[in-house]
Amino acid sequence: MKKLSILLSIYIFILLTGCTSTCMEYRSATTAARSEKNLKRAEEWGLKALEAPECSPANNSLAPYFLATEVYLQQKNYVKMAEMLNIAEQRNPHQPLETPFKLGDTPVQTIGEGVEAFRDQEWTKIYNNAVDLIQREKVEDAKQQIETAILIHPQKGENYTTLAAMYIQEENMDAALSTADRGLEEDPENSMLYQMKADILIQNNDLELAKELYLKSIEFSDIPGPIMRKLLFVYIDMGDNQKAIDYSNELLDKYPNDADLYYNVGVLYQRLTLELFDPARKLFLETTPESEPATIKGVYDSFKTTRQYAYNSKDYFLQASDLELDENLSISEAVSEMRKLMDQIDEIFIPSIRETAHSAGIELN
Repeated sequence: MKKLSILLSIYIFILLTGCTSTCMEYRSATTAARSEKNLKRAEEWGLKALEAPECSPANNSLAPYFLATEVYLQQKNYVKMAEMLNIAEQRNPHQPLETPFKLGDTPVQTIGEGVEAFRDQEWTKIYNNAVDLIQREKVEDAKQQIETAILIHPQKGENYTTLAAMYIQEENMDAALSTADRGLEEDPENSMLYQMKADILIQNNDLELAKELYLKSIEFSDIPGPIMRKLLFVYIDMGDNQKAIDYSNELLDKYPNDADLYYNVGVLYQRLTLELFDPARKLFLETTPESEPATIKGVYDSFKTTRQYAYNSKDYFLQASDLELDENLSISEAVSEMRKLMDQIDEIFIPSIRETAHSAGIELN
């Protein structure tokens, strides 16, 4: 009875741990790889061990882990390696490794930790090789390497941003969008991928969706400032001027010493100035003392608002100039342009429309 109890305990241990001491297929596979250096034979026995009932495939991860790390990795068969790493992780990531090791100062003791360590190690090699190929302008080879990197470690966002950037360089926007979507399925908090999608959609004039994607990108970014500047101009392009103004004030509160931001806000008010000035001037040329009082007042108010926008634009450009170390000719030109426009409004348009209003018996503020 005692002997039966011992045998039962051993059987339960095998079921719980996937112990390989009774798995002849696994022992044959490891012997072929480690002692005989015969990877072909190791693969044959490893695949048998993968399904052998005595190896307890339902919870034993050692066979697929062995195939991934000691057979397919050595053969550079990354497709099969990735497949076996996935199987090992799915079966029992908590199973202890036969031979624990250290990755730097970090102990690697379980199948799950081992899978992650090998994924990181091989992904780094392949991804760096892809970057090297890009620098050598071997783009198609680089794409293949990135696809291999995705296979090994699909959660790495760098895979998709790099591949999408290559497609953008080729002006293949459909492929770039598809790549970004692939990446976001694996890494739904990747700020760069949201930003890349938004950049492409702006080119397609899909401003509403681009706005939502920039907001997502900002939410997950550690450095949101540059993305917020892009969003600012989306509000402008959408014609949501008040939102653009409010958002620019929010940005300036967050980044009060950013010269580029002051310059961009200057551009915002410059665009608002020109958008309002041209229609006001056209309507001004059609306005006479016989025009409707509301029309005369509307022209006057438009010029007053235009002048305020021009003043704001000039002021922000000057603040950007003060914050920059080197002289910026584009800022000087923009300041000069706004000053000239303000002079025209002060010396020509406002006095003239006041005279028109006076002739019509209309009082202006």
